[in-house]
Amino acid sequence: MKKIVVVAIFLMVSLNLQVHLARSESKGIAGAAEAAANKDDDDADASSFGSGSDDTAMVLLHNGYVYTPRFLGKAHVLLAGGSVAAIFKEGDFPLANFSGLPCLKIIDVEEGFVVPGLIDMHVHVTGGGGEMGPASRTAEGKISELLEAGITTVVGILGTDCVSRSLENLRSKVAALQDEGITAWMWSGCYRVPSPTLTGSLVRDMQLIQEVIGAGEIAISDHRSSWPSTQELLGLVTDARVGGMLSGKVGLVHFHTGSAASRLDPLWAVMEASKGAIPITQMLPTHISGRGPGLLQAAEEWVAQGGRVDFTADQDGETQSFNALMDWGKRFGNAALTGVSLSSDGFGSLPKFNSKGELEEYAVASPSANLDTIRRLVLQGGWKLEDALVFSTTNPASFLDFKNKGVLKVGGDADVVVLNAQTLQLQYVIARGKVLKTPEWTYSGMFGKQKLPTASSSSQPVDHFRHDTCNNDNDNDVWVETTCKLTNPEAGTRCAS
Repeated sequence: MKKIVVVAIFLMVSLNLQVHLARSESKGIAGAAEAAANKDDDDADASSFGSGSDDTAMVLLHNGYVYTPRFLGKAHVLLAGGSVAAIFKEGDFPLANFSGLPCLKIIDVEEGFVVPGLIDMHVHVTGGGGEMGPASRTAEGKISELLEAGITTVVGILGTDCVSRSLENLRSKVAALQDEGITAWMWSGCYRVPSPTLTGSLVRDMQLIQEVIGAGEIAISDHRSSWPSTQELLGLVTDARVGGMLSGKVGLVHFHTGSAASRLDPLWAVMEASKGAIPITQMLPTHISGRGPGLLQAAEEWVAQGGRVDFTADQDGETQSFNALMDWGKRFGNAALTGVSLSSDGFGSLPKFNSKGELEEYAVASPSANLDTIRRLVLQGGWKLEDALVFSTTNPASFLDFKNKGVLKVGGDADVVVLNAQTLQLQYVIARGKVLKTPEWTYSGMFGKQKLPTASSSSQPVDHFRHDTCNNDNDNDVWVETTCKLTNPEAGTRCAS
């Protein structure tokens, strides 16, 4: 009976994919886009953009402990068509029930932790910096660096420099990341007010450009800010809100918060000026954890009144976010921190200024900071993994209204990360249903040099993939077609050189 259930699910998923692909093939490139849009009509929200996949193969993750991010236990996770098709408790559905199903890849995750792909709402994907002159402009991010950080959904952003860094370039980079396999969005604007837009206004950007979800990062309480008036900020927040209503997106303004004594006062002034008409959740301040105890105290009040804040995850040698989360967790309870998210500030500069505003240190942020901070909360801070994961999964998904992101659920996007159970080191990354990282390999884009197995290991079969009965040509096998060829598909042997 259980095998019949598995077969029935397979048939339903396969039929849906075949109909979708048949429509796409019959209409050419334009038809493919139309069919993909039609496929997502039932989930017409921000999280559905870019979440489809035309890979007909299914992936079964087995022998793993599933966190949705809440702990579910040992279970199989079946991915198909860019979505989570089913989650089976292993005791109820033995692996043998899946044998013989066509187009199925089975991955033994070796008792690892199967968790949602991470969401990072603050990444300088086109690079950032420049505070030390042109030579200090940081390099743009690579798809492989995001995958090595466990990030499957990213929101690109501009910062101090919106002259040599443009929204046009950011839009193109976001589109490239989509093509490379992850889900990517962008904020419109930069530090200054008035901020640049792509179409002449923020409302038009949000309505006419699918990737734009709001404005950011707008600088307040920072010596690099343009020190906008309350009326200017109120107009910006209102435009973001209206743009969100008209486009069906969240419509936030994402605020860079500096270390000036005004802290969050500019945002409270917007609340006062609107006389309560603007919800406090329409404004999302970031860099909360790295500006000293005064801003953390101000952020506590902001969250207590229903607001949300974003902490910048700790880079190597830093402890600010870890210390703040340990403190807040102790005082409020780990599970109660639903108003906090983590972002990496990845590929942006990390300038440190003294009290006179003089630049003293300079570095570049790594997108791995989110996972590093989560790992530290668990291994050093003693947190439950499910409580630490929410800062980069369900919380940012809720803030940004990404309904199918940040959670493993049937019908949700097939964005999955597998962590080693002892070390929480990254093992696999699956984005939109496609495997883009394994323990031996990371996808690096069209021009990237792929990270391959070492010479000593490449002569041995890679047995993480139990079998692939879909085809032998690997046209849809991203991790195979860029590294090696099947040597014995029937026996399940892969990647012997």
